[in-house]
Amino acid sequence: MRSSIGLRTKLYLLILPLILVVVLLSGVLSSLAARSVLVPIATRLLAYKAEQLRDYAYSEWEALGALGLSETDEYRAAAEESFRSYATSLLRTESEMILVVDDEGRSVMVIGAVPPADSAGPAADARVRDLSPGWFSGDLLGEDRVGVVFRFDPYGWRVAVTERQAVFFTESQAIVRTHIGISLVATVATIALVWVFVGYVVRPIERLSGTISEVERTQDMSRRVDVEFADEVGLLGDEFNRMISSLEANYSRLEAAIDAETQARELAIAREEETLLLLGRVSDFRDKETAKHLERIGTYTGLLSRLLGHTQEQTDLLRRASALHDIGKVAISDTILLKPGKLTPEEYRAMQQHTVFGYELLKDSKSAYLIKGAEIALTHHEKWDGSGYPKGLVGTEIPLSGRIVAVVDVFDALTSERPYKAAWTPEAARDLIVSERGRHFDPDLVDAFLANFELFREMMG
Repeated sequence: MRSSIGLRTKLYLLILPLILVVVLLSGVLSSLAARSVLVPIATRLLAYKAEQLRDYAYSEWEALGALGLSETDEYRAAAEESFRSYATSLLRTESEMILVVDDEGRSVMVIGAVPPADSAGPAADARVRDLSPGWFSGDLLGEDRVGVVFRFDPYGWRVAVTERQAVFFTESQAIVRTHIGISLVATVATIALVWVFVGYVVRPIERLSGTISEVERTQDMSRRVDVEFADEVGLLGDEFNRMISSLEANYSRLEAAIDAETQARELAIAREEETLLLLGRVSDFRDKETAKHLERIGTYTGLLSRLLGHTQEQTDLLRRASALHDIGKVAISDTILLKPGKLTPEEYRAMQQHTVFGYELLKDSKSAYLIKGAEIALTHHEKWDGSGYPKGLVGTEIPLSGRIVAVVDVFDALTSERPYKAAWTPEAARDLIVSERGRHFDPDLVDAFLANFELFREMMG
């Protein structure tokens, strides 16, 4: 099954997703790369502060030890205050905090940012109790924080130099947002460029395809493709224009030949129809019937054929061949054919042979009209109930052509004046045909005749 998606749409579906994936992927990767650079820098800054604070605390403790004052409460308190003062000097933003807890997880001091008021307290904070030396990230005193932890063994402290996680990643997040913005701008620009590029490439092909479709739809061979560029599509357009010009010339010649052939065929058909009518009149001429009889038989036959839903070709075949229904009478002796009185049984049987003579005369012809005429000549005196001649065929054993001519031949014979009888009225002829429905005539044909009787009456002339 052929796809209904156009070339332009296919290119959009192929190119745009690929480019968008490349642009977005490059943006994501570059933002991740920037973040991977910034985070270690920020981490080293926190680690540096932690190292400075640790080194300061140990140097103060070593100084007290050297003076033998490390066990004096007054000097220990002074050392703790000095630790607090130095720790405070290391803080640069309000988001930074230094938390000191003992081995039991109890808060010793909180320097810098104040924990949220709803914090459960450091002693109850599992995260505080679990602080271990090294880098950490997570909830601390009710806030998302990152930081570095070290131990100060002389006092049994764990010291955490921390910063709020959101602030810690501010610069990297700004870079991510910047990359997202750049990616969006690049995406829009890419879509616009692809739109223009695809249109530039596909538009000549669309014009060519549209012209081909118009020629196919309208059969207008005068249409041509406008060629803009001397590229492959332009060469294809030139080839199409040359081809359509050649087709236009050939089509004109073909139309002329078809017209000539149609006229010749119509003339041949007219002459053949005239020949058929003349052949049919041979029998009528000897039988003293009028020349109009055959024309009426053909007219009635054509009408009944159309009423049965036949094609025009089938109707014309029956109408023209019906003129030969009595052609076999040329072989009947004048003493029988022209006898004014009633025929003897032997003479009547001899007269019946005109059906066979007509069939034998026409059956070996190559003409469709003569072959159909042979069929009609042989069977138009057969009767639906099998009492007809020459074979006594019953029902649909009788060819439809013979059944049709049987009805119209009787109707015309009854309504025509002959030397031996007066013409019947159309209504009387109709009533007789209806009375013979299912005996002499095909019931369906009688029904069609009766339903359209006024048409037959109008054609009587």
